[in-house]
Amino acid sequence: MERARELAEVLAERARQDPAFARALETWRHRAEAWDQARTGAGDVHNEISGGTFQGPVVQARDINGPLTFGGQRSTRWSCERAKRAQRP
Repeated sequence: MERARELAEVLAERARQDPAFARALETWRHRAEAWDQARTGAGDVHNEISGGTFQGPVVQARDINGPLTFGGQRSTRWSCERAKRAQRP
């Protein structure tokens, strides 16, 4: 967070010194905020798998951009513990 704060301070100082930079920075900020809202939408999602052993594909997601493919030769048997470990960052 400290590096982000330092960057924000540098950008703010540059914007105070250069009106053209300030306008460009403001335009970039509006576009970034609009893109973020369009990409993620509103609301929270809580994904949870619990108890037992699961067979077959499981998808836990909020926003998916791109195709999902299921199948192939790999085993899709996941225990609850393996699924929980896969969720951790």
